[in-house]
Amino acid sequence: MTPLHAASALLIVAMWGLNFTVIRFGLDEYTPFTFATWRFLLGALPVLFVPKPAISWGTLAGIGGFMFTGQFVFLFFAMQAGLPPGLTSVLVQMQGPLTVVLAALFLREHATRGQWLGLGIAVVGVVLIAQSVQGTAPLLAIGLALLSALTWAVGNLFFRASGKVSMFAVTVWASVLPPIPLAITGLILDGPQALLAPLLAPTWQGWGVLFYTVVPVMWLGYLIWGTLLRTYPAAKVGPVSLLVPCAALTFAALLVGEPVGGLRLAGIIVVLGGVATGVFASVRRLR
Repeated sequence: MTPLHAASALLIVAMWGLNFTVIRFGLDEYTPFTFATWRFLLGALPVLFVPKPAISWGTLAGIGGFMFTGQFVFLFFAMQAGLPPGLTSVLVQMQGPLTVVLAALFLREHATRGQWLGLGIAVVGVVLIAQSVQGTAPLLAIGLALLSALTWAVGNLFFRASGKVSMFAVTVWASVLPPIPLAITGLILDGPQALLAPLLAPTWQGWGVLFYTVVPVMWLGYLIWGTLLRTYPAAKVGPVSLLVPCAALTFAALLVGEPVGGLRLAGIIVVLGGVATGVFASVRRLR
């Protein structure tokens, strides 16, 4: 990579890593459905000047429904249930191995031994993490984080079907549909007061969180990521995502004092080792 592109990749790692702690702060302000509704409502604003990508509405609905709505609602509820941001960032990386499994099951793609080995290693790490959080965070939260990873993985299949189009355009247009079911569910479960909290009871922290999760993380992040994917082979860009949970764990330790040690640290290392095994197996397959 050129120095500029390498710096851009590191910027993405930092922005997406910090995002997990920022989400933790956002859940102090909003309910999960309110947070998700406003995140995607604001995220969809560029459709006013960005042309719709040349893909079907069905594909956009799949991306918006699974990669966006499912992933983030489950993620928000996992963190609201007590799962710390750094640990959450590690568990959602299971989306990589799960994508391989789903592609093998539904797209009849052949998964290599290395990819299956990576999945097995990562599952062992999840079990270790589950043992480490007993008494400090509900096991339900781990299940929700894994559902976040699963819906992300399903969304990846839809995203692959979009072909070679602008990732930024796909991101903003796929954000058009999620606010509707999210807002309806939020109205039913939380009431209009909670859903309209950003307008009725605005705070600097609340709007700062929305700004950060939309402008740097969504708009700038996917614009840079799409540029890197169009410039370099996926096998060279993909492994960069492995640095995101490392950055997330660092920010969480510094900003919210998230403890990382003992059995939990062992589980984190095993999960990331499994994901890395699967990623590099995929890299060798693409060569």
